[in-house]
Amino acid sequence: VIIHERDSLSKKSQDLSSRISDLEFECNSMISHTQDLEAEVKSSRQSVAGLESEKAELCKKLEQNSSTISELQSENEEFETSLKEVKERARLMNNEKCNLLSRLENANKDIEASHAEISKLSSKSEETKEELRVIIHERDSLSKKSQDLSSRISDLEFECNSMISHTQDLEAEVKS
Repeated sequence: VIIHERDSLSKKSQDLSSRISDLEFECNSMISHTQDLEAEVKSSRQSVAGLESEKAELCKKLEQNSSTISELQSENEEFETSLKEVKERARLMNNEKCNLLSRLENANKDIEASHAEISKLSSKSEETKEELRVIIHERDSLSKKSQDLSSRISDLEFECNSMISHTQDLEAEVKS
């Protein structure tokens, strides 16, 4: 019975060792995945910074265009002879202003989408970190159980050897 129990414990210890190896592999995979997510977040942040820089440039161009329109309107008052030409230039500038506003709206939408993606990735990263903490805790617990089983197996082996020795002594006593 003891030998059977010892063999059973040995099998369980091997199973636990195998499970620990699997968990360590899973932990390493999760760490790698977390690093990939952090790289994605960093990349998204860089994209947002680029979009914000483009937005600032567009705002600057918009201010410049508004200033140019004001100048054209002043010229319109001063130079009535070139009224048609000035109106045409103002119309072109207004079209450009609309295009810039449209591009600015698109840039703002892209920034909002990037912020949403960053939030989503941050949330995923937190979930992954929590899963990793749980797995590490489970691995440590299994490692402790494996050590306890190894210690118990050693004790049982010692008891088996003692019983074998005692049996041999009894057989020798009976024989004599």
